[in-house]
Amino acid sequence: MNIEEETLKLKKELILLRMNKITKQENKRNKIKKIQHKISQILNKQYYQQNKNA
Repeated sequence: MNIEEETLKLKKELILLRMNKITKQENKRNKIKKIQHKISQILNKQYYQQNKNA
């Protein structure tokens, strides 16, 4: 392999790694949002049940 081919290969690999990192970050953000939403739903349900029984 010559230098140009090797650098091109490494650049492609670097791009893939960066894309994977971004994708993982997005997935984590989505998971966090889903968890926060579930917590909010649970707390709202609990709040309304307490007020209903009061």
